[in-house]
Amino acid sequence: MILELKFILILAAVLLVLGLILSYLSTLADKKEDSAEKRIEMLLPGINCGQCGFPGCSAYAKALADKKAAPNLCRPAGADVAKQLGVLVGDTNAAYGDYEEQLFSPRQVAYIHENSCTGCGKCKRKCPVDAIAGVLKEAHMVDPDLCIGCDDCINTCPEKCIEKIRLDHDLSHFNWNIHSVQIKSGS
Repeated sequence: MILELKFILILAAVLLVLGLILSYLSTLADKKEDSAEKRIEMLLPGINCGQCGFPGCSAYAKALADKKAAPNLCRPAGADVAKQLGVLVGDTNAAYGDYEEQLFSPRQVAYIHENSCTGCGKCKRKCPVDAIAGVLKEAHMVDPDLCIGCDDCINTCPEKCIEKIRLDHDLSHFNWNIHSVQIKSGS
């Protein structure tokens, strides 16, 4: 009985010390949460589409924090977020798109050429946002309102019948949060 009680007390002491160590490590992780990389990642949309050339928003945030990427690569986030990222990383010289791209969010989406599509369904299974519709052995179609332009379907398609197209500007993707621009005289 006494031997069992000693074992329980020793086990409780070991667990208490282990809990204190884990608690300390947790506080160290909380301090890392305030890092530049985490602040950058909080600005990004978090859709992990890969349009920036990095495999997800966290990888792009790390590259920005390490000053290995330009702040204007995230197209879904738009020009305003790119400017905020530029200020955050200290790169205010990056080009943020022309005036038209500030008025409209540029939308590049996948387009399936129906005459070449065999309906294998590989693109539909790979799509992270379920933007592709169709049944097996029939041509599939992409819903441009749902497509995030991640290229996963393009890379998966064995027929190579999917390409990325840029949608025409219309009011459905007009940037209603345009900030006013003050024009100063050249003198």
